[in-house]
Amino acid sequence: MALKNHKKTITRIFILLVVMTLICMGVFACTNYLEQQSKAFVDMSKVQLIQLDEPESDAPAMKITTTAGTIVAELFPEQAPAYVKQFTELAESGYYDDTYVFSVEKGVYFEAGSPNADGSLDSDADGTYEKVERETSGDLWPFRGAFCVPTTSKEGNILDRFTGRMTSYCGTRFVVCNSIVFDDSTKEELQSVSENAEKINDAFLERGGVPNYSQQMTVFAQAYGDESFDTIDKITEAATQPAATEGGYTPPEDEIRIQTIEIGTYGEFADTAENTKK
Repeated sequence: MALKNHKKTITRIFILLVVMTLICMGVFACTNYLEQQSKAFVDMSKVQLIQLDEPESDAPAMKITTTAGTIVAELFPEQAPAYVKQFTELAESGYYDDTYVFSVEKGVYFEAGSPNADGSLDSDADGTYEKVERETSGDLWPFRGAFCVPTTSKEGNILDRFTGRMTSYCGTRFVVCNSIVFDDSTKEELQSVSENAEKINDAFLERGGVPNYSQQMTVFAQAYGDESFDTIDKITEAATQPAATEGGYTPPEDEIRIQTIEIGTYGEFADTAENTKK
């Protein structure tokens, strides 16, 4: 009798575990779905793809001088006010001078702005610089030449996570997009996302970029000019070291550094950019 009851108990426990697992899987899937939905919504009727336009001469801009070449980019303080404010202040203070390109995804993007070659921050770094709330805009997308900022942390309670209302933060390190390869399957997937996003899809197909970053990161600047894109190409084609850990950074074999970042207007840097979009 005891053995029979013992078997019943094991069966009940097993069923309970299966049910709990299914519930957890359902909650996790629902949470992820809601979180993605909350990030992805953009009113396409109001979208203006400002990165496709040549900057005005008085537009805020920066010139990044690296050991691999120069990049000129327009800044977008209206769409990303908090991040552009911090970035401008840090650049003008010399924070980015002699910092590293610390990871390269061949042909696709590079990550930069770390004081250390391994992508880490100094132990005494001011943590407030890594707590800028993410700013997304339907007018800015991760096209080729876009400057994006990856998420450093998220905050919120269980309800926030379930409803997709976690607050995402970004910091001092940034990503510069080159482009994924748009093969036939990628084109089909891109075009199937939304019938209302045709002009965005067309822009990705024409200009290139990293569409899976769309509305997932702050986009705060856009590169212009032949020299800028030549530099981006050169950096993203650099030979890389293997990642120290699975999914870790892949730094360039030969050190690439940001020497200086100058803040000014596009008119001041237009000659360097050759005033030509690519």
